[in-house]
Amino acid sequence: MKKSILLLCIVVAALSACNTGKRSSNAQTDGTEVADPAHNSRNSLDWAGVYKGTLPCADCEGIEVEIRLNDDLSYEKVMIYMGKGDNRFSDNGRFEWDEIGSRIKLTSATSPKAANNWFLVGENRLFVLDTEGNRIESNFPPETYIFEKIDLDNVITEKYWKLIELNGKEITFAPEGQIREAHFILKNEDNRVIGNTGCNNMNGSYSLSEEENSIHFTPPATTRMACMGVDYEADYLDMFQTCDNYAVQNDTLTLRKEEAPLARFVAVYLR
Repeated sequence: MKKSILLLCIVVAALSACNTGKRSSNAQTDGTEVADPAHNSRNSLDWAGVYKGTLPCADCEGIEVEIRLNDDLSYEKVMIYMGKGDNRFSDNGRFEWDEIGSRIKLTSATSPKAANNWFLVGENRLFVLDTEGNRIESNFPPETYIFEKIDLDNVITEKYWKLIELNGKEITFAPEGQIREAHFILKNEDNRVIGNTGCNNMNGSYSLSEEENSIHFTPPATTRMACMGVDYEADYLDMFQTCDNYAVQNDTLTLRKEEAPLARFVAVYLR
């Protein structure tokens, strides 16, 4: 009997040691559990996409924020200060994941001295964190600091389509020479198209068949301003007269001539 009791004690001690070892390998120094690296937010969630939310503002009605997270770890951010006229600010850069794959840190390329933006990544949500990567404690409701992922669809009308590629060349906004970014919107009313070439406002009309993915534009009319740093305006306008069909996937639109891509656009939801 004594031998049996002794043997049982040895087995229990061994199991306890094994459990202790497992916990220490998955715990941080503060005692909190670390997410399984094979099943963290980075590996398990469909995190790429567009998120929107509204943050508190000390001297305005609120700050509307849109963040686009891309698969290549780049991001774009738009902020609108509500009730303060034309106060739309854009930002872009790169982001990186923390060691356990649950939080991301945004590093601005346009404002290198800006404070870090941290977010906890959840299922179709971004939780806004403070500059140290911790949860924000405030008198506002917790949902104030949650950005929701936009449910994207393949509808192309009534959306702000920003030009990102033309004839195989990447197009970026150059604040020193451009007034507006190149874009267009297909209005449902009267099949009008409005937009900007990156220099001049434009307008015209279009015809669309969603079943066949065909699209045609009338020659756009434009204002006649001269702008520096926009050397693609003529090609951009020609593209609208050349294209005859489109392809759309989530929030990316491609205008094509037969099977050849002419221009690519991404949807911007805050404008």
